[in-house]
Amino acid sequence: MQQTLSQDINTHLQADIIPLSARNNFWPTYFKGIKGWQTFEVVIFTTMSQFCEDYRGGYWEYCTLSNGGAFIYPDLNQEKLTLFNPHNGNQADVSCEAAGIAVCLMMYSLWSFQIESELLVERFYQLRDYAAQHSERSAIFHLID
Repeated sequence: MQQTLSQDINTHLQADIIPLSARNNFWPTYFKGIKGWQTFEVVIFTTMSQFCEDYRGGYWEYCTLSNGGAFIYPDLNQEKLTLFNPHNGNQADVSCEAAGIAVCLMMYSLWSFQIESELLVERFYQLRDYAAQHSERSAIFHLID
């Protein structure tokens, strides 16, 4: 695993689900100052529907990472989701959490190039570091490759 500034090589990163009462502050806390941050949620939902035929909307969990990062994932009553990335032709069966990680990584990367935001680049690397230690890391990186 490659070491980055946001993670010591020996640190195990932890994801914590934000309680419902604190969700209103999620986007402004972690993404305010990034041009267009108010649209991130709906674009992530839309991207999930484009990458996953089985996704028809639903409840999402909002998570913070122990390295300062943040991401969201759909909390569906399915053990596995099949995601297909039309941009690279890769497909994988992943958990809901891994699906959210993959879609957020793709969107953070795309947005960081479009709007040239250092904060969004940092959020990408924080989530990438978490993905690199995730049990489904091979599938996540296959999807975003």
